[in-house]
Amino acid sequence: MVVANLPLNPTVIIIGAGAAGLSAARELKKQGISFLILEASNRVGGRAYTESTSFGQPVDHGCSWITGSDENFFKYFGYKNGLTLLDHTDAGADTFERNGLRSSPDSQAAYIQAGYEIEDAINEAGRSGKDIPASHVISNLQNGNIYQNWEGALNFAVDMDKISTLDYFRARSSQPSYIVKEGLGTLVSKLNKNFPIKFNTSVNEIDYSGHQVEVATNAGKVNARYCICTVSIGVLKSESIKFNPPISYSKQSALDDLNMGLLIKVPLLFDGNRLGLKENYRVEYDLSKEDIGSGCYFLAWPTNHDYLMGFIGGAFGWDLYAHGQEAVVEYAMQKLIFMVGSGAKKHFIKGFVSDWADNPLTLGSYSAAKPGHGGTREILREMESEKLLFAGEATEPEIYGLVNGAFESGKNAAIAISKLVN
Repeated sequence: MVVANLPLNPTVIIIGAGAAGLSAARELKKQGISFLILEASNRVGGRAYTESTSFGQPVDHGCSWITGSDENFFKYFGYKNGLTLLDHTDAGADTFERNGLRSSPDSQAAYIQAGYEIEDAINEAGRSGKDIPASHVISNLQNGNIYQNWEGALNFAVDMDKISTLDYFRARSSQPSYIVKEGLGTLVSKLNKNFPIKFNTSVNEIDYSGHQVEVATNAGKVNARYCICTVSIGVLKSESIKFNPPISYSKQSALDDLNMGLLIKVPLLFDGNRLGLKENYRVEYDLSKEDIGSGCYFLAWPTNHDYLMGFIGGAFGWDLYAHGQEAVVEYAMQKLIFMVGSGAKKHFIKGFVSDWADNPLTLGSYSAAKPGHGGTREILREMESEKLLFAGEATEPEIYGLVNGAFESGKNAAIAISKLVN
């Protein structure tokens, strides 16, 4: 596996050039430790991916928000790199009723209050040590269907009955938050400081049975003293990468205790007409208890771009995606027309769908701990045989499911290895 400008005998092999892998590389470079990144795709960023080809303007296929920005590296990194950050803390909402009419101020206030009550109820269960499905502690609360659709299928990427109250409680606040006009994926890509990366290189096996780690890829084998594996838990659970010896029972159990959720993003491009929807506002509608999880909600004209970003997730998202991308776009348009009217059709240009559901490098969007297993994430980041570490959003107990969680996990993995090297 001889490639110009790539180290032949690195100290560390990093698998994956997403936020976790790039963060690990950044820290290792700071420590003066040699490394090589193996990336199965042809780009950096992983699930942080911005492209401008589809619409002629930046679209984030994956993560979009800098959340909990007072403690988020990417806020300051964004400013340092001259990107445009829009404060999206407690953004407003265009809210509609089940009949498609706009909600009254009183109804909107009731929905917002129900959201606070649901959040408090789930957090109180976690605070008291209960690790049960979130749906079990909110069944008696009124007016909360909109919030449940957001918080379950669209924020956690699984439905409310699949959310651990303990995992929920341990999460940091998502506010303040920012969105990036040029795309969060664009910002994440700026972590790459000409790092040694071997692209289009998929890993088949990680053998850490000997003195060194041997990684078998489609381009041959490479050896190093240590390995940081940052692939998604969807990929790990698929067993497309073999481990020799098999990873420990505790780590395999931890993987089993996590679901790989799905959040489908459905960008819909329009001709500049704003359809009566406010820029950077959430667009949402009330729905029956039976329909919670099936809602397609939107972010309208983010940072003044000419598209609506639709969101569909959870079990319904998996089922709908199986019918094909055209069916997903059609479903999103139906829900939009339900709110703003059929006149939207004449202003619609085109739409597409993020492919995380069947992308073999992700097989889902991000992780959610199963009820009863809210303390499982720390187990994943424990080192195997003093040579192998896992990193990524799934290993972070307070900032899972987020790009800054992936970043912090990669940094921490590199620091752990640097202590062994030095």
